[in-house]
Amino acid sequence: MKISINKESSVPLRDQLIEQIALQIASGALKGKERLPSIRQLADRLGIHYSTVTAAYNHLGDVGLLEVRQGSGVRVAGKAAPTQGETIDLDELFRSFVVRICDHGYSREDLRRFLQKASQSLPVKQILAVDANLDFHKLLKTELAPHFDIPVETCTVQELLDNKQWMDYSLIVTSLYHLFSFQDTVPDPTRLVACNIEPGRAELGGITDLAKGSIVSLVSVSQTMLNMATKLIAAMRGDEIAVRSVLVSDEKELAYMMKHSDFVICDSPSESAVKKIGSRSHIAVFHLYSATTIELIKDRLKKWG
Repeated sequence: MKISINKESSVPLRDQLIEQIALQIASGALKGKERLPSIRQLADRLGIHYSTVTAAYNHLGDVGLLEVRQGSGVRVAGKAAPTQGETIDLDELFRSFVVRICDHGYSREDLRRFLQKASQSLPVKQILAVDANLDFHKLLKTELAPHFDIPVETCTVQELLDNKQWMDYSLIVTSLYHLFSFQDTVPDPTRLVACNIEPGRAELGGITDLAKGSIVSLVSVSQTMLNMATKLIAAMRGDEIAVRSVLVSDEKELAYMMKHSDFVICDSPSESAVKKIGSRSHIAVFHLYSATTIELIKDRLKKWG
């Protein structure tokens, strides 16, 4: 687990820890059931008080991203990830499946009914991007919609749980950040795609080389995204650089900040507005979904839609 903090930043150390650990889970850098350093180990490594780490771990436990248990340590929530690059023959997988259901007392007729039901799924009519943050929805839709011929809709985790019939005809796309809270309620696991969210390494990497006193502008349709990015940059540079965040809808503030910024990071829905204003500053556009993730969704639609 790669964590860096900046004690000189005005952003609380607890918040710096929370955002970095959450992002590593959402990006897949930290896998399900992976063990994290103990509270005291991480506190000693970072040179901070153990109560700060405790507060960060407890918060991530409360939102369902970590399992914090006395005596058994701290682990990422969810299921253990499969071995990378492992290839198993389909016949071998099916034999293993049949043995397991036999050992649990199910009959050949039970298997036949199950396979018949699984083969009669309704065709996928839409992609449903699920995120608990309402202000993320425009961002998700803007990035996904251009790549697919079927509609892309969005909803919160709670809306999905309240309307489970949507699962019958939707390919559900979500980040690992939200996956753990509802994955076991999806009746057909082939209709659920867990996407690694891009951590923005390339865009944030441009922050490293900026001179002290530089001004960085963050532009987004999402206040949640702005808050997260501000905390991540604080962990990198503290108060060495000035970070200003602005919603793209605030045209007056956006024009002012673009005029005075040395470096601008914006999300894809904000790209056209930012580049229309233009400035002497460098502009980096942040994308949540990589090309690999888009291909993963297309492959799932082709094979299981």
